[in-house]
Amino acid sequence: MDTSKKLIGVWHRIYSDFFMPSRLDEYRLILERALERDYRVCSIERFWENVKANNVEPEAKRLILRHDIDSDVSCARAMWEIEHSLGIFGSYYFRLSTIDYPLMLEIAGAGGEASYHFEEIATVAKQKGLSTKEQVYREMPYIQELFRHNLEQLRNKIGLPMRIVASHGDFVNRRLKAPNWLLLEDMSFRRDVGVELEVYDNIFMKYVTSRHADTHYPKFWQPTDPLAAINNEEPVVYLLVHPRHWRVNILVNVADDIRRVWEDIAYRLRIKNNKMI
Repeated sequence: MDTSKKLIGVWHRIYSDFFMPSRLDEYRLILERALERDYRVCSIERFWENVKANNVEPEAKRLILRHDIDSDVSCARAMWEIEHSLGIFGSYYFRLSTIDYPLMLEIAGAGGEASYHFEEIATVAKQKGLSTKEQVYREMPYIQELFRHNLEQLRNKIGLPMRIVASHGDFVNRRLKAPNWLLLEDMSFRRDVGVELEVYDNIFMKYVTSRHADTHYPKFWQPTDPLAAINNEEPVVYLLVHPRHWRVNILVNVADDIRRVWEDIAYRLRIKNNKMI
């Protein structure tokens, strides 16, 4: 990548983190348009119940609504309030760093889903300086026990079943080519910890006809804007959103950017130290 493209990329990130106007009106518009087109907006949990019951009606249009709360819980609440005002309910997956028990209970109590956005492979890789996928597999028993502990703690504290979980994507996962969902490849381990579904499982995703995820300014959507899919009346539209892309929260974004840089430095140092031992 040449210097000019790097500078443009840096400016886009700065604008997205600190200057971009709120896009929450746009978010409301997407949901309102879906309702106007007679979509049933539902959580992953609700759609999964239909899958298990073999009750996915091909003629019924569905918008599956998922939120990954990587940061900025205040914007997650704002999005939840928009949905609540429209009488619709989606799925919200919280990292350990973004857990908000009152909000999670509100979501679940109203008919939505609140569960765990897990990242134990990335966590252990950063802690131990793992530099290969093979090292990840060697550490898998420890990683799985950490996941078990974290999930049990969350269930005990909030009283929600959390049978469906969502893998978080971290820079370490991308470098290792080892996504966090690898820790749930073992079906016996899944059964043992009471996890029915990881949101990327093919048994679920095979029903999706149009998938859309939000991303940074200026593109906003990948691969395409979900409004086009809704206007075209795609049968099952899957919408993944992250609060950070919808409203600027300067303090949260600064803290998150600093943490990300520090984690990268610390991770590289641990790998270097491991090679010297």
